[in-house]
Amino acid sequence: MAAEPTAPGFETPEELREVILDQRRELDTLRREADDAALMLDALGALLDLEHDEDPFAGVFAVLDPVFRFSHALVLSERGGPGSPLRCIVASDPALEGIDWPGGRFFDKVLAGRVTATATSAAADWPQAAHEAGVCADQPALCLPLGFRERRGLMLLLRPLGDPGFDRRDVAVARKLSLLASHAFARRLANRNEQERRRLHDLAEELKAAQALLAHRANYDLLTGLPNRAYFEEHMTRTLRSAPPGVQMAVAFIDLDGFKQVNDLYGHAVGDGLLTAVAERVRGQIRSSDMLARISGDEFVLLLHPVSDLDGLDRIVARILAALQETFTIDRTSLMVSGSIGLAVFPEHGRTYEELRRNADLAMYSAKSTARGSAAYFDAELGRAAAGRTAFEQVLRRAVRERRFRCVLQPKVELRTMRVTGFEALARRVDDDGRLCPPAEFIDLATQLGLLTSITDIVLDEIVALLPALDAAYGDETTISINISARRASDSDTMRTFLRRLADTGRPERFVLELTEDALLHATVFQREIVPLFREFGVRVSIDDFGTGYASLTTLLDITAHELKIDRAFICGVHERARSQVIVQALAAASRALGVAIVAEGVERPEELRYLLSATSIETAQGFLFSRPLPADELIAGRGELLDRLARLAAPLLST
Repeated sequence: MAAEPTAPGFETPEELREVILDQRRELDTLRREADDAALMLDALGALLDLEHDEDPFAGVFAVLDPVFRFSHALVLSERGGPGSPLRCIVASDPALEGIDWPGGRFFDKVLAGRVTATATSAAADWPQAAHEAGVCADQPALCLPLGFRERRGLMLLLRPLGDPGFDRRDVAVARKLSLLASHAFARRLANRNEQERRRLHDLAEELKAAQALLAHRANYDLLTGLPNRAYFEEHMTRTLRSAPPGVQMAVAFIDLDGFKQVNDLYGHAVGDGLLTAVAERVRGQIRSSDMLARISGDEFVLLLHPVSDLDGLDRIVARILAALQETFTIDRTSLMVSGSIGLAVFPEHGRTYEELRRNADLAMYSAKSTARGSAAYFDAELGRAAAGRTAFEQVLRRAVRERRFRCVLQPKVELRTMRVTGFEALARRVDDDGRLCPPAEFIDLATQLGLLTSITDIVLDEIVALLPALDAAYGDETTISINISARRASDSDTMRTFLRRLADTGRPERFVLELTEDALLHATVFQREIVPLFREFGVRVSIDDFGTGYASLTTLLDITAHELKIDRAFICGVHERARSQVIVQALAAASRALGVAIVAEGVERPEELRYLLSATSIETAQGFLFSRPLPADELIAGRGELLDRLARLAAPLLST
């Protein structure tokens, strides 16, 4: 099974979506708080703009009405000290003013300082005059406590019979408004003085500052200070809606190449510093009319408006690419990164924000796959490819759900004896016609979707079921090699679970887990946390595709590995390629000195086999020369044919 590349910034799209959902929930909370602050400012304004003899509650009721949607609002005040009857001193319906109300447990809780909501009022013995004025105890009620010096009161908001009651959100907002309502209460009970006015103004200024802070947090990225995803989308929507006929603009998606490796190698503090520096550099290359936003991780989006011609747009993009390729210095660390850019032009590539965003994103991935550090425009072919990818994504998810994967095995052969010593287990998807689809058709997408772990588990289940028949045909000393994704290999909890399944077979020492080189990027962490698990369960470790990724010979000094597999790129034509011969001989000698077994992958020609035997100390190989990967039942049924082929290969070699 092929290696799982790591997407920049996130292990899987599911993690990315979870991060986006968390950000949206936080944004909703911030915006609710901002709305609450705005409501309190309106209520304060209603108080501060009054003349001395005006009733403050008229303005307060007007501010609260669209928020709480009440039919009646009343202010009740104790006529004397605590426990005295309550009198309605002001109401949205003047017919209710002057009515005396008895106390009770419901009102006592409110007078003691608690905001209370109920679907039907718990206050007993409502006055007959209140019923005659059109209110009753069965209406949904919300009560806010009011206080001024020794005087206590409450504000009672009622909804019509049959309407939904007040909810927790209403109660939370009411708590914030209780102090302001108490100021209105104080204004009605006492003459306004300059000190009171200053206090109200100071409170208003504090609320304005808090509202500005909340608005900034809701609309801007805290790390870079750039607009965030939600604010950028709102700005784009407004801009598109007001765009005059004939105007052009462009959306550019910018994704940093290799950002995850910066985080992994140098830590998140350096990664954050790099993102801030990138934001500053890109801002330095655009116009004041353009807008740059950070939408997630290492992804930035840019609105270029207006666009007079594509040549001018190309010049801006070229400046951005060049700026990103210059060395960054973060905390005395020199970093070389690049950015891939995808562009969608309005109106040719879309007329809505969502269309432009999606198409610029597709163009960015096209640029990244073609040449990192380049730019690409959206075109119709990208749209068709995206539609095909979406359709195949559903096919692949269904295949995992229905376990439509099958294990195939490729023999590993001891070169000196041509004896089968083990098998590498590989996955094939079974399509609707029963065809076994090679991993090249699905492995990249499965990696991006985070499905490799499930596919590996399906393959393991089949291997365990096949072991008795396989042992009967080839012996119970043969090894079984299983490819493990970088993500699983770096997670000690999931690795422990997987290794325990191998131990349950009773022969864990037969299994070899092949790890791709990107799993070994943090060699120290891997050695400290993962290698002890292999020792605990008695499972062997193989470094797959050696020489094509992050690993080097120094990896063999840092990692306790039992086997190293030389990538087929070095084996292909090795008998006639001097450079490949030097590398293969060096790897074989180093591995032998370190006591690490070595396997040559991709042996397809007798000349390659002859060279390995005559010029190297490599003992084991696999490849199409011996056998292509086959389903276990075919491998078992064709045992005699395989052994005959190996014997024919051995004959001329033994004779020399």
